[in-house]
Amino acid sequence: MLSVSEPAFVLWVHIVAACIWIGGQVTVATVIPLLRDHHDLTRRVGRRYQAIAWPAFVVLIVTGVVNVGNAGLHWSQLLDSSAGRTMIVKLGFVVLSGLAAGVHSFLQAPRRGHATGDSAIGSAVLGSISLIAALLAALYGVVIAGA
Repeated sequence: MLSVSEPAFVLWVHIVAACIWIGGQVTVATVIPLLRDHHDLTRRVGRRYQAIAWPAFVVLIVTGVVNVGNAGLHWSQLLDSSAGRTMIVKLGFVVLSGLAAGVHSFLQAPRRGHATGDSAIGSAVLGSISLIAALLAALYGVVIAGA
């Protein structure tokens, strides 16, 4: 039987955190529109998701930093290789996903009160940006891991 190395374990934790971040966004995006007439329930579902999503995002950041080193990349040399440049693109998508989710979670949603058409559209746009960026970050992570 093969042993589980430290780099493999860190990569596994990273993947589990990505599953929580991305899978939760897909689930919330599917469920929230069904709850639009139940404002209190919508807020409660959003808060419950945030309770696991943001810790997962922090785990993604921490394990991502470790994975950079485990992949043999050096922060000071990211522009010097195709894997490094791919990592920069991935990091851009990670930042975009976190920013879009953060704007929604910490700025837009708390101010909304009762959902209006405009705020629902804004939530959908921010959620879509966050989800698509997270999916692209995952894709580039797979590309880097396969390099």
